[in-house]
Amino acid sequence: MARKPATIEVIEPTGPVVATSLLGHGEAEQVFLRALERKRMPHAWLITGPRGVGKATLAYRMARRLLSDTPPAAAAPEDSFALFDDVPAPASVATMPDSLDMPPDHPVFRRIAAQSHPDLRVLQRRVNEKTGKLRSEIPIDDVRDVLDFLHLKPAESHWRVVIIDAADDLNRNAANAILKMLEEPAARTVLILVSHAPGSLLPTIRSRCRRLALAPLPDDLLRQALSARCPDAEPADLQAAMALAAGSLGQGITLLEQNGLTVFRLIMNVLQAWPQFSVNQLHQVGDRLAARGAEGEFDLAVQALDWWLKRLCRCLALTAAAGTDMAAQNELFRGEAALIERCRRAASLDRWIELWEKLNRLFDRVTSVNLDRKQAWIAGCLAIEAMGR
Repeated sequence: MARKPATIEVIEPTGPVVATSLLGHGEAEQVFLRALERKRMPHAWLITGPRGVGKATLAYRMARRLLSDTPPAAAAPEDSFALFDDVPAPASVATMPDSLDMPPDHPVFRRIAAQSHPDLRVLQRRVNEKTGKLRSEIPIDDVRDVLDFLHLKPAESHWRVVIIDAADDLNRNAANAILKMLEEPAARTVLILVSHAPGSLLPTIRSRCRRLALAPLPDDLLRQALSARCPDAEPADLQAAMALAAGSLGQGITLLEQNGLTVFRLIMNVLQAWPQFSVNQLHQVGDRLAARGAEGEFDLAVQALDWWLKRLCRCLALTAAAGTDMAAQNELFRGEAALIERCRRAASLDRWIELWEKLNRLFDRVTSVNLDRKQAWIAGCLAIEAMGR
């Protein structure tokens, strides 16, 4: 019997690599375009801002623009490229567009989306072939592959581009290797670093990059974008998503489309019982977050807990400064103001900040050392409960 040919599943690229527009960051795009127009292209850019605000989308838009420049007739000498020196621009830059928009049927757009452009390398966390799970960091071996790439001249474009998404994920050796690249930049090469927490990067890395800081979207723009993306969302859900997203369109979409609000309300329901949590409830939620395939829900739960603890600390600080109860003015769920007041009476702001930092370290270990998700969840809740004793 003839064997049937294997069916090949084609997975369409999604996310920033195929995004055709960027909302609310036109000024940052103009900074990049002016640098290109004036032949003052830095060898490295550092794009910072909250998660989901559009940093990776901007990085790919910048890369597409650079890689659409064809090599000039007479290339600049390889040793003429310095930290922020003038770089002879190709002839195609003579007429500059006023945005980084590119149609998705453009050859450069299609090749970058297919991850097949020879002049682009992307450094990001990859799946560990031994465990089948996403690595918690970017190792030095991946950076070595980029070093080999930089020994080659651009194959099709005037530039070579390296996107690091995110630079926060570089381990120590990988970060030092990137620093070496920044200290000795290769000719006609632009590194684009994305960072959610630039304060965690080596100061020497930050100082060798030109920074583009993306601010959270204003409420009216965020509401407009979320309403257009999720027209069937309930008004209460839309309002909650806006508050939780804090100006991040990506976070807002996750909350409305990927079960984020359900998980958030589940975590808030647990917190409402503080300072005495229900043991049965903790185990039920822990079982749900530790179930096979529930990694996404666990991440959402961690984000929800992190977000609310930051909100708590902010409310305590503002209440102390203003002398009025700031939480009562804007409750996100019934009983939140009373919960925040109980927290204020139980412990100082400094102690709550210490707890927040402790929980961050605890949940970071879930991915770094493969800690059991239910165990981590219960340990975190017990640490919160202990604040009331």
